[in-house]
Amino acid sequence: MSRRRWPSTWIALATYSLLAVAVFSGAWIDPAGRWIGSPKDPQLFIWYLGWIPHQLAQGLNPLFTDHLSYPPGVNLTWNTSMIFPAVLLWPVTAIFGPLVAYNVLVTGGIALSSWCGFLAARRFLDRDLLCLVAGLVYGFSPALMAQAQGHPHVLVALFPPIALILGHEILVRRRMNPALAGALAGVAAALQLLTGEELLAVTLVIVALGAALLVLLHRDQLRAGMPYAVKAAGVALAVFAVLAAYPLGFQFLGPQRVFGGVQGPDVYVSDLLAFFLPSNLIHFTGNSTENDAYVGLPLLALFAAGLALGWRAPAIRWVGLTALIVAVLSLGPHLHVDGFTTPLLLPWAAVARLPLMSSALPGRLMAIGFLGIGIVVAYTCARAFTAARPWRIATGLALLAGLVAIAPPLPYESQPASAPAFFRPGGDVEKIPSGAVVLVTPFSSKESTDAMYWQAVAGYRFRMPEGDAFTPGPYLGPHPSFLQSALDHLDAGDAVPVTPDVRAMALADLKSSGVSTIVAGPSPGQDAIVEFLTQVVGQAPVDDAGVKVWWEVSAG
Repeated sequence: MSRRRWPSTWIALATYSLLAVAVFSGAWIDPAGRWIGSPKDPQLFIWYLGWIPHQLAQGLNPLFTDHLSYPPGVNLTWNTSMIFPAVLLWPVTAIFGPLVAYNVLVTGGIALSSWCGFLAARRFLDRDLLCLVAGLVYGFSPALMAQAQGHPHVLVALFPPIALILGHEILVRRRMNPALAGALAGVAAALQLLTGEELLAVTLVIVALGAALLVLLHRDQLRAGMPYAVKAAGVALAVFAVLAAYPLGFQFLGPQRVFGGVQGPDVYVSDLLAFFLPSNLIHFTGNSTENDAYVGLPLLALFAAGLALGWRAPAIRWVGLTALIVAVLSLGPHLHVDGFTTPLLLPWAAVARLPLMSSALPGRLMAIGFLGIGIVVAYTCARAFTAARPWRIATGLALLAGLVAIAPPLPYESQPASAPAFFRPGGDVEKIPSGAVVLVTPFSSKESTDAMYWQAVAGYRFRMPEGDAFTPGPYLGPHPSFLQSALDHLDAGDAVPVTPDVRAMALADLKSSGVSTIVAGPSPGQDAIVEFLTQVVGQAPVDDAGVKVWWEVSAG
């Protein structure tokens, strides 16, 4: 990078950072009292951001926890524990707490993803202002902004543009020492493994397909570039193997490893209409946090124009065609149209047969697709700058309309952080012996993460027989139990009469988990839960700082 471009590099980073803070200003007004996103999933990541430093500070393994789903525990490599970001944010967590660290993670994730997109665009465009546009389309895309609802392991998308930069260096430019380029690629992949394994896997699939496309487009140059590429790839694999050996070994050989697909195979996909129409105008088989495909008509028009204008420019043709491949793969194994699943088989059906790919969500591929879209759109604008004035004006208006169409709603959603005083510093949670097993309601599994957030606020003082984490089965949460089912039904407003058999099964579950204390926190079914547990335990709870507590529970 020439020195004359350094100032614009940092201006771009500052611009993206200020925009990200502005978008998430609803949380940054009170960063220690609100989190960015939806009510449920962010609490899971707040738990991870506190847990990783908590374990490392004690010299313990951060890849496993018995504080969730006790007694068997949880293998965190099968979950979205974001170990590398948690380590990076350790000072923030130590000083301000994991809630503030989460807001930094989401805000910084968007800003840095945009910035990496800006740097990647520089490989193909000379004008920094247009590279800024490309980074904006990528980092603030509907794909990443949808994931900001509570999926930072996808939102922190630095790896795709870094992979594009290094892939372009290895396969096309070849100016860097191949060993150095390969080593950087290996380090980047290993750090992405410790940030989000799903994004690593799908990016590597796209890298492989992009490389194959490049070979098809430039077969005459294959022999000249092969020695460099082979050496770089060998170094990358060696470096990755060394750095990733332990976490991958723990994932596939360690305790509580998960087998089988952990997500539905044909649910979280891009709907065909989603590329053209806003989410409120169509139906989805998934949910709003996985609606990643909306590009809008103005940007689609600019992308099509750029692909046509740049067809004779090898780099733009390659980027554009790769983006189209990503979009097609994001449609999943069968074509979905306005929420209807058609029988038409699509290429993702073959990709899903690869190891671990059955658990990937195809719709999330558009988090990568917007990188190519942004670069091609910016190329269109670059060509328009050299055209007649009417074309410049039309392109500028189309770009403005496209950016407005994909702009996130303001202010972006945020939630008040709420933990009963019982769990806060100085609360009676400190009367619980360290490491004791506590049943907390609402029961934490796929239905709720409140108990996990409260456990983090309490400094992980106690263990729980619950938790929103994948366990062998696979299950999202602990192995299903009668007590979990009963508590979930009660919180949903369903009656669960306490018969002798019901009481016996509930007590057996309490005994098998070693529960010594029960805490019923605020939830829709709190009154019904308290009545149920009073009959099960045989005694009334104590009111204690916003919760109901049964001390010294005996399930014998």
